[in-house]
Amino acid sequence: MARKTRSEAVLWIALAIFLGGTLASLGGRALEERPGFCQSCHEMDFFGKTWQESGAAKHHGRCIDCHSGPGIIGAVSAQMTGIVELGIHFLGHPRPALSYGPGIVPNENCLKCHVHGYLRAAHRDFDARSHECAYCHNHFQDRNFSGEIPLSMERYQERFAKGDVNE
Repeated sequence: MARKTRSEAVLWIALAIFLGGTLASLGGRALEERPGFCQSCHEMDFFGKTWQESGAAKHHGRCIDCHSGPGIIGAVSAQMTGIVELGIHFLGHPRPALSYGPGIVPNENCLKCHVHGYLRAAHRDFDARSHECAYCHNHFQDRNFSGEIPLSMERYQERFAKGDVNE
């Protein structure tokens, strides 16, 4: 009998943790919808300023649009990164990057919206498979988004995912 009670207690605790995590995740997602949330930490001042000045804010109105991967896995992964960043903010020594860093915005984050319509001349001699989109398209002071890439049609996504930006 005691074993059954213990198993039930473990199940109730697991359910409470799951529901609590789900509610926290939904609440976090609601906060992430506002650019002001990301810019509320002083170490994000630089990013907020260059995001506005580079033109990135014109078509990318929320930080989370680019800084989370596709689907629920991408959203949860971005939230886990956010939790780590909060820990660093309160317990560590935040050192924000001041220039492009590989892996911050992987190509799949871009390709969830941008699938075709890239300027052919700009990418003619460019091998997309060996570079991240964010290497050129980022919001640091040495770059700008003036040649903004339009959102486009899903039918080209497979072709572009293979690196074909010239079609």
